[in-house]
Amino acid sequence: MRPDGGTRYSSNVTSGQCDGLGDAPYPGSGVNQHCAFNDYRYLYQDGTYANGSAFPAWGWIIKSGDWVIVRGSIGTGVSYRLGAAPPTQTTYCDSTNVCWGLAGDAADSYNPPIPAGTAAKHTRILGENYAACSSQSARTQLHGGTGLYYLLNLKSTSYVDVQCLDLTDFSGCSRSVGACAATEDYATNGIWLYTNSTNITLADVRVHGLAYSGIGGPPGTGFVATDLAILGNGGAGWNADPGDGTTGVGTMLVENFNISWNGCAEEYPIVDAVPYDNCRDDSTGGYGDGFGTTTAVSPAPGWQIHFDNGIVSYNTQDGLDALHVNGPGTSVAYTRVLAFGNEGQQLKVGAVSTIQNSLIVGNCAAIQQAIPGRPATTGDNLADVCRGGNEAVAVVTWPGQPTVFQNNTLITGGYLGIEVEYATSDTGPTNTMLYNNNVFIGYLNVAHGQNPAVLYSNTDLKALTNPGASWTNNATYGAKTSCPQAGESAAVCADPGLIDETLHAYGYGNMAPAVTNNVTGKGIAVPGITVDFNGAPRPNPPTIGAIE
Repeated sequence: MRPDGGTRYSSNVTSGQCDGLGDAPYPGSGVNQHCAFNDYRYLYQDGTYANGSAFPAWGWIIKSGDWVIVRGSIGTGVSYRLGAAPPTQTTYCDSTNVCWGLAGDAADSYNPPIPAGTAAKHTRILGENYAACSSQSARTQLHGGTGLYYLLNLKSTSYVDVQCLDLTDFSGCSRSVGACAATEDYATNGIWLYTNSTNITLADVRVHGLAYSGIGGPPGTGFVATDLAILGNGGAGWNADPGDGTTGVGTMLVENFNISWNGCAEEYPIVDAVPYDNCRDDSTGGYGDGFGTTTAVSPAPGWQIHFDNGIVSYNTQDGLDALHVNGPGTSVAYTRVLAFGNEGQQLKVGAVSTIQNSLIVGNCAAIQQAIPGRPATTGDNLADVCRGGNEAVAVVTWPGQPTVFQNNTLITGGYLGIEVEYATSDTGPTNTMLYNNNVFIGYLNVAHGQNPAVLYSNTDLKALTNPGASWTNNATYGAKTSCPQAGESAAVCADPGLIDETLHAYGYGNMAPAVTNNVTGKGIAVPGITVDFNGAPRPNPPTIGAIE
């Protein structure tokens, strides 16, 4: 794919200029030349009338294991359109008789399933700079329009890599604010996943500014996303509830991520440094989870979710919400996560949970503040701020499988820090929690009239003292509850001495220990935790909190 390529040759279009098999511009004359296509949609349609049933009018021209390199980038001013003809075009085919999308079905004019690769040879869709794609300007942009429901359909395929792409639309409308006008050249969602999307890899992908969600649906096993940004999508960031009662299965790793400002619209064109407005939550027509799932039991072997080394912030419901994930073999791990400013809970887990090396700020009213860089008139309508009991973290305990909360730093002015509930009717002694090496700093909640409790349960907190539990080496300051609490050992009941212990109205501060502090070397070594939030080695004994 090249901006200077040509039209696609096919048996339907014998005047087509290029075969799509050469990384070269159209030479200027001839048909079926060995040159690149000039439109991304030529990969799965030839520009003739298409109803979705016949190749070559509709269907992928590539085969299993092929690589597609899409040249051009944001830095070079190149963007490829996806979907049907723009709403300004009143006919299905243009004046040159090129037809885009499915006839009479603009919303469903997303790509058919990409030909699956194999374990030995993946099918790959690559932006030009895929070998070095850390900057936004390096990414190749695909923009959807005319109400396209998904920009990139990854359903019903396997062993597919997508790398170095920016997925968006050229509209500032949000479906949460109301129906996008017919004249708006918008797209609804970014990427479509399903449990039959297996061994999918996303790398250096940014999904932003869509009218509803950045990603829709839960993946199947073998899903890996690295350097994934899901920003400013009008309904939700990653809505992993497909609406049919199914949920994810197998392994899922998301690392080096940023999931922020979902539930808000992104300006178009972008003029502000923080270009998010018209935010809506669950009580004003929106949704707003950064990552959210359906309530369903994952089929065997369960769903193993891991978010590592990323940011989740300013989403208009919860940050990472896996509270509804469950089933034998299912687990959720949040490691090295910076979570702040989300309107509900920052982190939630309903399966066997591990939360380690994370920085958590319970400033759930942040989005109501005058955050510098946002549009002068935000147009926000938020009526459920600090929903869910104004707590920063929610976890459950499962019989025989410990809930792990270790080496985290949590600062909050909410009602409480961590809610711990039982996942089943079995509230017996096999429910355990490992709560070690955590810094907790609490501030007065004015509405509640008191400082927050560190831990709370509607039933009891016996999971902290049952045989096999561990409740040691935590630094607690400014909590409503006493320090140490009954059953807690090796507690530091003093100001931990962080560089910035402020509860910021929005954002966060430097939560590393100051030169003089009460937490360095006061922790207990935890098997498996060898580095801190920043990736620095953990000595023995380690520092209490997320940062050495």
